[in-house]
Amino acid sequence: MKLALLCGYSGRDFSGSQYQPDARTVEGEFIKAGISCGAWEDAKSASFRTAGRTDKGVSVRHQVISVTTEKPERFCEAINFHLPPDIWCLGTAEVPDDFYPRYAVRSRTYRYFFPYPLDVSRMNETAAVFAGTKDFSGFSRMELGRDPVRTVTVSRVFEEQGLPVFEITANSFLWNMVRGIAGFLFAAGLGTAEPDDAEKQLKDHIWRVHPAPPEGLVLWDLDCSITFSPVRQRSESARQLYSAAEKARQSALCAEAILGEKMNDMLRDSVMRNYGSLLKAGKENGFSK
Repeated sequence: MKLALLCGYSGRDFSGSQYQPDARTVEGEFIKAGISCGAWEDAKSASFRTAGRTDKGVSVRHQVISVTTEKPERFCEAINFHLPPDIWCLGTAEVPDDFYPRYAVRSRTYRYFFPYPLDVSRMNETAAVFAGTKDFSGFSRMELGRDPVRTVTVSRVFEEQGLPVFEITANSFLWNMVRGIAGFLFAAGLGTAEPDDAEKQLKDHIWRVHPAPPEGLVLWDLDCSITFSPVRQRSESARQLYSAAEKARQSALCAEAILGEKMNDMLRDSVMRNYGSLLKAGKENGFSK
């Protein structure tokens, strides 16, 4: 039987979602968990597929995965107790044998969480430039032969708990496209880039865009017409997420306190070094020494 799974995971300790023989990956841990609970014998019989790959450090709130098992009841009952706590299965659904999650999902939504207060209004104005059908090769790491044109239906920045959050929805994305745009929005939030600069980059690919760090990126949601039946959860996953959030917040506060006023200067300098063509404008506006 083929099953579709609605899953999530914390990407901090993974080298990405796709299997790698010498690294810890989401696919590798899922295969081991299925073997452990008796759902399948090996990776080949599992027929593991995802709606899209995620890079090292990227987390997921909702991901659609498909697997094949001759023991679906056992799988649904036990899988969360064999998975590590930084991966969890939220629900399952029986699907046809020809189901492929990559093509079943009509659109994908990502959110990027910025770690510092920035100019949300300027960021949102800049984010609006990316809505529509456009060539995003100037904001991505292009793979040979791939079409650089994508249709973005939502591109906005809003404030949550005092910090900026970038949300973007499209039918599909290029490699590093969301992080590339997020990196540019970082510059906009610091006042060193304008919406017009985004328009120029989309049109002329003026400079190499440096992607924002992967730890801030979350695959937030997927649009697919599947009704998932909930499966039993283990509380260890929530406890581990809470502990990680607490430690990360304390560590960040301590580091920022030690840096003191240097923090803002270093942040601005770091962002502007990634955008050489914006460096001169930033200095003229008093954003760098």
